[in-house]
Amino acid sequence: MNPDWSKVINNAVEVLQKSDNGIVLLDMYNNIMTPEEAAFNKITVTPYNALKFIQQQFASLGFDIYKKENRIKMIALLEEIDRQMNEKRKAKF
Repeated sequence: MNPDWSKVINNAVEVLQKSDNGIVLLDMYNNIMTPEEAAFNKITVTPYNALKFIQQQFASLGFDIYKKENRIKMIALLEEIDRQMNEKRKAKF
């Protein structure tokens, strides 16, 4: 089974956007809720550490985001991909 990195990354961004001081609210199905959504829909939620939630998702795909060297290598990889793509675009013109 191939991991769906796009889904995990999008979910991580959503978690961070909906977090408040590093805390997200999860319903009983682990759906992320804003305090307004939970109050309006009268849904019971549990506060949860946003970074731990993200770390667990990436760990399930075999990537430990808590290791600084992994994050540095990933940033370097993405920057190199951007650089190479820019060079390709320049070469076409």
